[in-house]
Amino acid sequence: MNQTWKDTMLIKSNARRAMLACAAAALAVTAAMPAQAQLESALSAARQSTASSAAAQRQVNEADDVAGSAVREYRAVLQQLDNTKLFVAQQQIFLDSQTSEINSVRNQLGTVEQIKQGMSPMMLRMTVELEDSIRADVPFRLTERLARVQRVQAALANPAVSPAEQYRQVLNAYKIEATYGYSTESYQGVHPEEPGNVVDFIRFGRTSYIFLDKRDDSAKRYDMGSGSWVQLDEVDTRQLRQTIRVAREQAAPEVIYAPVMAAN
Repeated sequence: MNQTWKDTMLIKSNARRAMLACAAAALAVTAAMPAQAQLESALSAARQSTASSAAAQRQVNEADDVAGSAVREYRAVLQQLDNTKLFVAQQQIFLDSQTSEINSVRNQLGTVEQIKQGMSPMMLRMTVELEDSIRADVPFRLTERLARVQRVQAALANPAVSPAEQYRQVLNAYKIEATYGYSTESYQGVHPEEPGNVVDFIRFGRTSYIFLDKRDDSAKRYDMGSGSWVQLDEVDTRQLRQTIRVAREQAAPEVIYAPVMAAN
């Protein structure tokens, strides 16, 4: 019975200890609740602060991007402004040049009539001098050359022909005469002493002018000093036949024979 009481007391004692432990645990749990709440509050505040900082950083980045874009756009506008100024300066130079050229043309137009008045007498003198030089020259293709001068004179007397065209014809006649001085040719023509017959002429520039008569194989050279034809010997005649073939491109080019009068 005593053992039972002791056991009962032990049980009660243990129960009280258990109750005291539970109470202590309850008290501990009760004391720990405010700290957890504070921790959760602090963590929540930290998370909100971090989110706010991130949002603020995003705003800063966005503002920086906008500012950088504005700077780049501003620099592009400045570059475009410089290019526009340079283009305007170049156009001004071109405009000044055109203005100067227009003024020059206007001044030239103002003297056109004066130039025309001076050109007509000059061209008439040129044709007269050309005709005189032809008549005083070696008489090759005389009819053809004088006819050319007459055509030029007719153009000068025609008011429908522009001064530019008249001047061109005068210069062309001079150019043709100039080419006779350094060319060689052979052609058939009327016998200069027997108009009813045809002979072969050969001209060496203005140095020597010869005709070859096929009837008797005779050849004569025009003498500028006497204004007459001088007989050539037989050797000259044979060499002239080959010269005529070369001049007419009937033989390969080679050194050709040209009888000339020796200077005294």
